[in-house]
Amino acid sequence: MYKVQMQCYEDAKLMKLFPEIVKSLYDQDVLAEDTILYWFRKGANPKGRQTFVKALEPFVNWLEEAEEEE
Repeated sequence: MYKVQMQCYEDAKLMKLFPEIVKSLYDQDVLAEDTILYWFRKGANPKGRQTFVKALEPFVNWLEEAEEEE
């Protein structure tokens, strides 16, 4: 997650795609739900943190809701 964030931070075009990149990595079982939630809560790099966290918030909400339903 940290590496993906840093790559996206360095390229404005990728920054806009950050949520889609994370979702794709999750769908392909590259990133685990726990990893995404940890990063969202306290693991994000300070560079652009608010932008990335805000962009990923709908996806994280979906993950948390799906977890509650199980």
